[in-house]
Formats: sequence, C-alpha cells, structure tokens
Amino acid sequence: MYINRALLLIVGIAFIFMPTIEEWVVSGGSAWYRPYQLWMLIVIAAYWNQRARYPDEL
Repeated sequence: MYINRALLLIVGIAFIFMPTIEEWVVSGGSAWYRPYQLWMLIVIAAYWNQRARYPDEL
C-alpha cells in the first residue's frame, strides 16, 4: 500500500498542532461556523489528494 508523502506530512503537522487547532475551534465567543471551516478544509484536502488517481488504481 502506497502512502502519499504529502498526506503523511500534513497528518504529522496536524498532530503536532492539534492542541492549538482545538483551542481555536472551541474558543468562546467565536463564530458558529468555525468547526465547519475545519471540516471543509479536510474535505478539500482529501479531494485534492485523490484527484490525480485513476479509477482502476487500487
């Protein structure tokens, strides 16, 4: 199984900065859509990672 190096780097960076990201998302007085921005970023990153793959590639 091939693991994309860029994806592995992004996961590692997200793991390192997770406490800061969590504090940013749940901070008091923040906009209601802030958690949805994080999920939108994750969906866009997943699409960008998969866009170059061919349907017959496993």
